[in-house]
Amino acid sequence: MSDYEGSKLAYGTGRLSGAAALDGIRAALRVLDAPATTPVGMSGFSGGSIATEFAAELAPAYAPELNIVGVTAGGMPVDMADTIDYVDGSPQWALVLPYVMQGSARGFDLDLSPYLSDYGRDVMAQIADHCVTNGPRFPGLRLSQLLSPEYQNYRSIPKFARILTENHMGDTGTPTAPLLFGAGNVDGIGDGVIVAAGERILATEYCHRGVSVQYDEYPGSNHLLAGVLFFPTARAFLLDRFAGTPFASGCSQLDR
Repeated sequence: MSDYEGSKLAYGTGRLSGAAALDGIRAALRVLDAPATTPVGMSGFSGGSIATEFAAELAPAYAPELNIVGVTAGGMPVDMADTIDYVDGSPQWALVLPYVMQGSARGFDLDLSPYLSDYGRDVMAQIADHCVTNGPRFPGLRLSQLLSPEYQNYRSIPKFARILTENHMGDTGTPTAPLLFGAGNVDGIGDGVIVAAGERILATEYCHRGVSVQYDEYPGSNHLLAGVLFFPTARAFLLDRFAGTPFASGCSQLDR
């Protein structure tokens, strides 16, 4: 299992995480003295889906020697701006905001301090050495509280806009291995963190590029339950790919 956030703890940084995941696979194959033809599968949910999906996009150009036979990703923040809007002010999931903000800044070598309010700098100091799963939580936090008044429209800041653009899934490359995507939908929008339509759109776009994709949506499932439902399906999917079982693409259903 690769440490895809790297030494900077660059949580949420897509291309860096994808490359690190592929480097981790390379390292594992070397340690195992495994042949280059060894079949490889990748799987990730939520934060792990960022590394997994970007690794799938980068692999054809960055690691063409790897024999990737299947990729499963669930709870994917396809468009980080959509995720930010969705969790903004959420009693349960607003905690994601500062962690993604700080991790992305680390990954893009961006000094956040000029853009932050005094409260924002205090929050960033609190989470500096923590993971999102066990660090400080901020129920109902709003992005506007973290940013100073002159930077409330964060999308208009060129350095922020670059991060959003480069972290948008589907724009870095086209996977070649069969894909399984999974998304929860508890409120008609998504799972409380991830907008389900973003995953559906990305899956459909890959279908149009000739990639074999299966998209599963879990009605009534929040982010945590979606993860519980995703992993057994992901495991079965990858075992079938390792066994060489023919893959029945779900692209015809997505097109409808």
